[in-house]
Amino acid sequence: MLLGKARSVRSRIARILGGAALITMIGAGIPWLGARLGLWGWPASSAWYGVLLGLCGGAIVLFEMALWPRKAFRKWKLGRTKLWMRLHIWLGLACLPIILVHAGFHWGGPLPAVTLLLFLLVTASGVWGLVMQQWLPEKILAEVPDETVASQIDFVSAIHTAEAIRLIDLLITSSPEYDPYDVGAGGRKAAVLEVGQATVTGAPAKELIHFRDGVLLPFLRGEARDRSPLVSRTEAERRFTHLRDRLPEPAAPALERLEELADLRRQWSFQARLNWWLHGWLVLHLPLSIAMTGLMLIHAVRALKYW
Repeated sequence: MLLGKARSVRSRIARILGGAALITMIGAGIPWLGARLGLWGWPASSAWYGVLLGLCGGAIVLFEMALWPRKAFRKWKLGRTKLWMRLHIWLGLACLPIILVHAGFHWGGPLPAVTLLLFLLVTASGVWGLVMQQWLPEKILAEVPDETVASQIDFVSAIHTAEAIRLIDLLITSSPEYDPYDVGAGGRKAAVLEVGQATVTGAPAKELIHFRDGVLLPFLRGEARDRSPLVSRTEAERRFTHLRDRLPEPAAPALERLEELADLRRQWSFQARLNWWLHGWLVLHLPLSIAMTGLMLIHAVRALKYW
């Protein structure tokens, strides 16, 4: 979610990181510094305030985890999603100094150490995900002007692949003419109608087929990935310029559409990579959260039993 009223991405990220650092410095830094200076005793998890902090931290963790099952009960209208997300973020950051002071800035035994390590990883991955959500959506808007639904990229690319095959087949089997009323996939105008004789013959036709089968179609299907020369906008322009020089002028509208299809696929491949970074952190954050919560409950039961 976008956080804060600042329009600048840098400002929002600076506020997130600055807020996280400030909360940690105040909440954990003051107890640590006071203990180092001898103003009070070193924090102890077995003291009454240590147990109280542990219970507060555990309650926050359970509230944080409640965001997950809440999504399955949206029809119950348990508060606004935006409010839940803000509480999830800021309570999660506030939980960091609480747990550090509760642990007395020590790892403790094997179970507390593993639980604390998982907690730190969960917090770090959450902050990372929040930063990604401030930065990547605007990057997608700026660099992917023809953005599409991420889950539909392969489906629409398959339609464009079929269109590219049809356009090239028409070039080498019939003469193309531009039709401003023929609207193809995605609401864009198609380039040709099938009339007359083949426009591209001989060696240029063989070169066009080789480009189609070896470069264009694998790229449109997403098979070539980073190995395709069409990944680079500059190299793609060079390839299509070479084809324009080799093919007769009537083929220009079809080549223009093919170049447009390649550009769309380039944008969507970039969008897919950014989309992975935008949501991929959850692959780490959620399993770590579940594992940490389970170990936290075991640690709490054992600690209270022998307190």
